[in-house]
Parts: sequence; C-alpha cells; structure tokens
Amino acid sequence: MLTATLPSSTAVTLGVWLRKGSQEESPQLGGISHFLEHMVFKGTRRRTAFELATGFDAIGASVDAFTTKDLVAFTVKVLPEYFATASDLLAEMLLEPAFAADLTALEQDVVCEEIQEALDTPEDRLHDAFASRIYGSHPRGRPILGTPASVRSFGPDVLRAQHAKLFAAPNLVVSLAGNIDESFRDRVATLFGGGVASAPAPAAADLGAPQSGPEPEPVDDPYRLDLRSPILQTYFEAGNVGVSYGHADRLAIYLLVNLLGGGMSSRIFQSVREREGLAYTVYNYHDMGRDTGLVSCSGSCSPDKLPRLEEVLRLEYRRLLTDGIPDAELDSNKAQLKSQLIFSLDGVSNQMYRAARNEIYYGRFVPVAELVDGIDKVDREQLMRCAHTWFDPDKVLFAVHGPGEGAEACDDDDDDDDGSE
Repeated sequence: MLTATLPSSTAVTLGVWLRKGSQEESPQLGGISHFLEHMVFKGTRRRTAFELATGFDAIGASVDAFTTKDLVAFTVKVLPEYFATASDLLAEMLLEPAFAADLTALEQDVVCEEIQEALDTPEDRLHDAFASRIYGSHPRGRPILGTPASVRSFGPDVLRAQHAKLFAAPNLVVSLAGNIDESFRDRVATLFGGGVASAPAPAAADLGAPQSGPEPEPVDDPYRLDLRSPILQTYFEAGNVGVSYGHADRLAIYLLVNLLGGGMSSRIFQSVREREGLAYTVYNYHDMGRDTGLVSCSGSCSPDKLPRLEEVLRLEYRRLLTDGIPDAELDSNKAQLKSQLIFSLDGVSNQMYRAARNEIYYGRFVPVAELVDGIDKVDREQLMRCAHTWFDPDKVLFAVHGPGEGAEACDDDDDDDDGSE
C-alpha cells in the first residue's frame, strides 16, 4: 500500500490498481479486463448497482475507473469525514461482485455500443488500426475494448475466474493520498490486504494463456494506411514504435516529442498551424508501456490540405536529423519538461496516481528530483542518436482516416474488426 499524507488537502483519494491490463489477455478473451471494469459496478451480493451508485452519490464521492493495455484502475475521491463509507463501498464493489447473468447480458449490450461508438469516432478507429499495424502480432496491437464476439462470450463463470485472477492480492496496488492519518491506512489495509477472499483458482483452459508475441520492429518503409468513412476532415497519425517506461532513452524521446509537437513554440505546431494554417489540431505524443511504446504525430485537417501537411511533417523530421538542435531550443524544452513534472505534484489525485504508476512501472517510487536530474543529463549526442532511430522520416508510417465510403457497422459476428483495410 502506498500513501501520501497531505495535511493541507481538503480531500482524500483512494486508488485500487491492477497490475495487468488488456495486453495480458489471451486473444479469445480480448476485452475482458475492460468488461470486468464495467461489471464490478453492476452490483454485489449485498447491494444492487443502483444502491452502490446512490451510496457514493449520497456522500458526494467522485468515482472513476479505466482500463489501459498495462493496468486497470478504480478511484474514489471524497471528503475525509466520508472516507470510511467510500472505502467500504469500493471494497465491496471490487471484491464481491455478483456477476448476475441478466446484468452480464445487459452490460454486453452496453459495451458493444461502446465499441460501435469507438468505430464511429475517427480518432479512435484510426488509432486502433495504426497501433495494430505498428505492433503487428504483439498483444499491444489489439484493441482494449475487445470485439463484439469476444465480449458476447464472457459468461458469469468466465468472469468469476478472471476476477479471481486479477483481484488476487499480489496483483493489487493500493494508493492513498490526502488529509489522512494512521486510521485511514489501517482501514485500507484491512479492506484490501487479502485481495479476493477464498477465490477459486482460475482454470487455465477457460482463461487461455496471455500472448506475448515478438517484440515489435520499427516500420522500415514509408507504408501508408488509408481508412475511409463519411466524415468531413481527414485524421492522421504519423509515427513508429517507441520505447517502454524502463528504457534508457525514454527522457530523450520525451524531449524530442516535446520539441517537435509538444507546445506552442514546437516545430510542428509552428510550421503546420501558425505559419501555414494547415490544421487546428496537431501534436506529437509518446505512448509508453511496460515493454514497448509508440511515438506519433496526430491531428486532423481538410482533405485538400493533407498532401502539404504530410510534406511539412516529413520536412520537419528531416530538418531535425540534418540541422540538429540549437542550445536555446534544447534549454527551453528541458525547462518545459521539468516544469510539467513539478506541476504534476499539485493535487491529491495526482499524488495518488503518480505513486501507483511508479510502483507498477518501476517497482519503486521515483522522486521528481531524480527525473529532473535525468532530463538535465540528456545531451545532444543522445538526442541525435534517438532522432535518427525513432524520427527518421523515411521510416514513418503515415496513416489517415478521411472522407469517403467505407464505414461499416460492427456486428456481433465480427471477430476482428480493427478498422484496417
């Protein structure tokens, strides 16, 4: 259990995190982590879903949950005087879900609607297809939500077995931050210290084995991915394989991502939006995971502006390799990243999130001072080596989702529709 005592805070935030996300799923159980995230809200052996909801609302609690490829998280933020009630409700919800057959079927409908909604969202559909192409057979290339076919296969018995596996004590990280004392810690330790009580061991034959797949390789040609549907703008992703949280070059890559498209003075923002007016939204990002990652430039523009926008992006990547980075620009980007790190300490929820993620990805708490020192130590030689490795314009996958025919509904018989064509 991780704690951060903030006496000046007016709130307490509790997070219960699972060390495994969708990447750990077998192909036949794709989306089950996300589905379990939904199902724990659907009632326990003692309370209905509505009673859980009204219980949290009655004390003004803010409850959230999310699933990524590396983890699943459940959080509650509440005033200190209501913490006992909030923590009791959260523990019951997470450790004693009922998995009623009728509510399971109902929630399958809800999640299939969520999948359809994602397919109707150009950025989501493009990103899933882009990740699938970048990661290949690696499990990070599969969608977090799963498919309608996989979701429809999750009966109560399968859910109970997977729940026992995911919510066992060794897989839990509990993070608590805010205006707390020893009694808060003791209560959380009592509620969550044992994980799922008397849970049956999951059957391997039912759950399937996680699929690791080969390590993804960088795209070695300017391959294009082109999706079409009846929309007005063209959405794009331009990138390649990135690195993991534990990679020695992660801070250097963060600096390059920020330099290219992180802030208002970044190169791509200035060239694409400020100088040529090619797009409203354009930014670079680095999506790191436990064992690999993805670096990309993303945004949208009018279809007739796409050829020039792609040209400008590749020119900026090329200019980085040929012209290097001036001292003033490097210093500015280091200052931006260090400030962002320090800003991230503000707020009780940020403290809770940071402690949990540190434990999951690094196995220890990483002081901000250590990260600041790491940013300061990144030199031009390391940056240019990383630029040639991860930002070579000749090795960028340029993926687009633009106006045209091709939007297809995702029906329940479709077992693998990631939107790629």
